[in-house]
Amino acid sequence: MSLDAEQQVQRLEEALSDDDRALLDSLADGIAKRRLTPAAVFFLESVKPLGWIGSQLLLFLRPIVAVVWHDPVRWDRLQTILEKRGSVELLLRRLEARY
Repeated sequence: MSLDAEQQVQRLEEALSDDDRALLDSLADGIAKRRLTPAAVFFLESVKPLGWIGSQLLLFLRPIVAVVWHDPVRWDRLQTILEKRGSVELLLRRLEARY
């Protein structure tokens, strides 16, 4: 990873709220608990450049999710986090720390 990309990820980590960090940590914990860390790392590394598109997919699916969950706050927060470039890297780092 280049120095500029590393700095960008570091700035993004610092800009996250405590709730956003807790969401990423709980997501990584859930993946690790199910022993899906290697598969998740492989998948996230392969779609890392498409993070913004993934956030837009979450936004597109929001009406369907609203039918299933009456208050999908975590869904909205994850969508907001993924809008930022480098956010997939933050999740990858959390997963790798748990492996």
